[in-house]
Amino acid sequence: MNAFVLAAGFGKRMGSLTENTPKPLLKIQSITLLDYALYLLHVWNIQNIWVNTHYLGEKILNHLKKFSGISLVVSHESNEILGTAGGIRTALPEDHYTEPILIINPDTLFFPSADFSPKDRLANNSKIHLYLLPIPEGQSYTKISISDDQTLKFGEGNFYYIGLAVLDPKCLLHLEKNRYYDLSDIFKECGKKGEITGELFQGKVLDLGTKELWESYQTKDVFGNKLTKIQNFLSRFNMT
Repeated sequence: MNAFVLAAGFGKRMGSLTENTPKPLLKIQSITLLDYALYLLHVWNIQNIWVNTHYLGEKILNHLKKFSGISLVVSHESNEILGTAGGIRTALPEDHYTEPILIINPDTLFFPSADFSPKDRLANNSKIHLYLLPIPEGQSYTKISISDDQTLKFGEGNFYYIGLAVLDPKCLLHLEKNRYYDLSDIFKECGKKGEITGELFQGKVLDLGTKELWESYQTKDVFGNKLTKIQNFLSRFNMT
C-alpha cells in the first residue's frame, strides 16, 4: 500500500511556534510530528510515501533527506498552497491511481490498538473510507453519522474525521493539477453519492492543533512505552 502525508499547511493556530518551524517539524518528547507519522507508516508496512510541502517546505525537505532507504517523494508547492486534494492530485504520479492510498495528517498523533492496521482495499461502492471517533464535548467538528453498512452522512451524527483515511485516487482524476482543492469537498461529494464509508478508529488520538494544547503536553509522557520503539526506528537514519 502507498501513503500520502499532508505536510503543506501553515500551522497558524500554533502562533509563534511556527514562525520559523513548519508544524510537522515541531517536537514532542524530542520526536517531530512528521517522524512519528513515518514511524506509523513503517509499522503498517507502507511501501511508497509522498509528502507535500509549502510553508517552510525547504526545512521539511532537508529533514526528510535523512530518511535514506525509504521510498519517499517530496512534492513542494512552491507558488501557492494547493489544498489537501489539490496537493495529492498534483503530486501523485499517473501510474499510481490503480490502488487505494492511505492519507495521514501528522497534525494529530494516532495511538492505534495493537491489532489495528488501515484497510488496504475499499468496499465495491466506496471511493473513500474515513476513520472516525466520537466528537469530544465542547468541540465543533463537522458532524458525521455512520449507517449500518458503514456509509457516512455529513452534517449529522456524533462522530468526526480524525485525519486518517483510505482513498481511491481515481476520485481525484477530474481535478486539474496545480490548482487548489480541499478534501472535505471531495468527501461531501462522495457522501451525496453514497460512495464514502467509515468506521470507528481502534485506538486513541491526541489533538495538538493549538499552541495552548501543544504547550500543555510538553511536560507529559505522551508516547509512553512506545517511545523506545520510535527512537529505535529513527536511529536507523541517525535521527536520535
